[in-house]
Amino acid sequence: MKYLIPLVSRGPSASSKDNVLAVTGLQENIFIMDNHRLALWSWFSKMKKNSRYNFFHIDAHPDMSESAISGFHHDLWNLTLEEYRTTWAAEINEPLFRWDNYIEVFLQKYPECVGKTYSATHHLGSSKNLSVDIKPYDLVKTMNGIFSGESYVNDFNFIVNLDLDYFFSAAPEKHVLFSESYIDSLVRSIAMGLDSGLIEILTISLSPECCGSWEKAESLLKRFGYHLKD
Repeated sequence: MKYLIPLVSRGPSASSKDNVLAVTGLQENIFIMDNHRLALWSWFSKMKKNSRYNFFHIDAHPDMSESAISGFHHDLWNLTLEEYRTTWAAEINEPLFRWDNYIEVFLQKYPECVGKTYSATHHLGSSKNLSVDIKPYDLVKTMNGIFSGESYVNDFNFIVNLDLDYFFSAAPEKHVLFSESYIDSLVRSIAMGLDSGLIEILTISLSPECCGSWEKAESLLKRFGYHLKD
């Protein structure tokens, strides 16, 4: 595992603080972060120009605020990680890219890159969906069908954007919502997609505050086969 942002401390992530960004996989196409705002930069670091990607967002939150749209005048194909992290929205005096607004930048500013879109969320903070809204009781079946190759979608590969807070209840309890077999089924589906190349990019956000703690988030991360250094 290579660290693009070294894990120095397991501090709060809030809306725009980054404690870690790591990349792994034989193709260096699996990105692990504590703040989901880094997903957008991660996609553009691996995406191919003139290609389209199906997009599958699994998260407790839709992450579809449009707050970055008016202030976005950048070229993500050429933006360094440091530039991305420090891009400032002067009108609100905070970073332009936050944990809740990066998806709309992708959809609205780069529509030529986007194929079919799926969302599986609990609609925390917003009722917005992508073009296909997947309920929790259908997620295992849908992902297994797509990434086993049983359900043909189109000729485009996928970006899978996973936030581990999907598996936890809302504050204050933040209990694990799903059985071990449910989670393991999703782990297998994602592994199938990565092995076949159908998942071209995987981004995983720990979102420790939304999972209850770093410990809870990292314990679940290990179920997916990844481990941050101590």
